[in-house]
This record gives sequence, C-alpha cells and structure tokens, in this order.
Amino acid sequence: MVKVICDTSFLMVLGSKKIKNISSLDTEIGNLEFVVPDLVIDELARISKANNKKKVQYLMH
Repeated sequence: MVKVICDTSFLMVLGSKKIKNISSLDTEIGNLEFVVPDLVIDELARISKANNKKKVQYLMH
C-alpha cells in the first residue's frame, strides 16, 4: 500500500478542480491510502472560518 500525505494545497485543488481519471490511480500505482495530518485539518478549518468572515463582511456592506 502506498501512503499519500495530503497537504492543504493538494486538498484545496481536489476540492476546486475536476480531476480526470482519479479512479485509475489504484490500478497504475497500487492501493493508495490518503493521510491527512491534524495540522492540515486545522489549517483548512482556519481558512474556512476566514473565508466565512469575509463573506459576511461583504454581505453587510
């Protein structure tokens, strides 16, 4: 099994772009396990909160 450590940028790209042929990764590389460190989860939560505050401020003006 191949472990893939996901960073913040990688996850943000996955969430914002359509990735073609992602299902074929298992057949080309082998079994994959995606690992997301707690630090990355915390950073994504901070980014999400900051973006929500910006949206609220924009709507209030």
